[in-house]
Amino acid sequence: MEFPTLEFVYFGLITLTLSWLLSQTRTVQKSFLLAASYYFAWKWQPVVLATLVGSSLFNYGAGKLILRHHGEKLQKPILVIALLANLGLLGFFKYSGFFVENLGALLSLLRLEVHLPLFELIAPFGISYYTFQSMAYLVDTGRKKAAQPASLLDFLLFLAFFPQFGAGPICRSHDLLPQLAGPAPRHIPELSTAVGLIVTGLLKKMVIASYLALHLTTDAFLAPTSFSSAELLLAAFAYSAQVYLDFSGYTDLARGIGLLFGFRLPENFRYPYAATDIGDFWRRWHITFSTWLREYIYFPLGGSRHGRLRCYLNLMITFVACGLWHGPTWGYIAWGALHGVGLSVYKASLDIRRDMGIDTDAKKPFWWLSLGWLATLSFCSFVRVFFVSADFGVAMDYWRGLFAFNMDGRGFDLGVLFLTLLTLFLNFFGKRFFDGFVGWHERIPARARPLAWVGILLFLLTIRPFGMAATIYFGF
Repeated sequence: MEFPTLEFVYFGLITLTLSWLLSQTRTVQKSFLLAASYYFAWKWQPVVLATLVGSSLFNYGAGKLILRHHGEKLQKPILVIALLANLGLLGFFKYSGFFVENLGALLSLLRLEVHLPLFELIAPFGISYYTFQSMAYLVDTGRKKAAQPASLLDFLLFLAFFPQFGAGPICRSHDLLPQLAGPAPRHIPELSTAVGLIVTGLLKKMVIASYLALHLTTDAFLAPTSFSSAELLLAAFAYSAQVYLDFSGYTDLARGIGLLFGFRLPENFRYPYAATDIGDFWRRWHITFSTWLREYIYFPLGGSRHGRLRCYLNLMITFVACGLWHGPTWGYIAWGALHGVGLSVYKASLDIRRDMGIDTDAKKPFWWLSLGWLATLSFCSFVRVFFVSADFGVAMDYWRGLFAFNMDGRGFDLGVLFLTLLTLFLNFFGKRFFDGFVGWHERIPARARPLAWVGILLFLLTIRPFGMAATIYFGF
């Protein structure tokens, strides 16, 4: 049940109406929202609901045990076992087939004839997100930094709340649990912001991202040999625009829908294509996940506290894990490892400049920022060839075609070029437009707002392309 579908509109309107009608009794309202969220999970697949409920109950009990034994010898073993159990569940569904396939290939190279069982498992929808959310809660509980659920109901809804459990944002305990424990708001908080986020999300995902996918990127990365070098160059940047629009559009929808239900979800994107270095990019891109990587992998490994070489190694380990989180393919691993290399090189450049007495925090000239922006955007776009290609063979075909200076292709799509440039433009000026929309919506009389909503929706339906690309990050 994707967000921009008629089925979800019916589901969302019914759920929203009943939720506010039940808001006088908070426990009843939360129970209804949990039931609606479980229905949303069940509509994807019954196994999605089963794993979500099982994981939620296990982690609630594990959190209680960690709290009960805080400061005792048993605390650490309980935490480690709980984390391993979460990783085991995630690994079984997402990585068992990858492990068996590559183990079989290794044994064949060694001329060992061993028949291994084949796994054809499809990871339950959202498992990566609620598993990482649960692990953050357990670690923070062990550190005495977690907000604790007021009840089992609150914890179950914390992991299952349907706008965000499928593809984030990854909520920390203090993001959502205090809101669940508090009384229901008397009205929709920040209605104009909610409408702005929903309109922005629909425009990004339903219109622009779908156009880019349907008119170039899908075919270019499936069969790169059918495209000219210029088209492949455009496709690399267009796919970067598409994946940003698709994922940030989903996040905008999740945050906007969350506000309609009275909950504030954390920001997940902060105009990443305005970044002028790779470090800045990861502070703006998939913020809740990059924060998770920093807090629960990079810092526990030692961060930058044990010398420069150890810092660079920690960055590599963290971003190989980032690639693996996206999926069990060597392409994702290569994509993550290359980002680890990019961040290590960037960190080394800062270290060298500081050794030379250069103030790295000083304001940079415009030409320096421009070069940094172009280098960052190009690096992120070209590295995504490994991210999106079906396998290394297709990725190599893409790279060969990119530098073959081949002029034979399907024809240059000016619409794709325009929308790619528009996406980059909005990364610099999008907040100004968004704030302007919110201000305009607030000035509309309350009784006239439904007419404005209908008009905006009809406009988006009119300009959207025929068909809609699937949400990319639902696969993770």
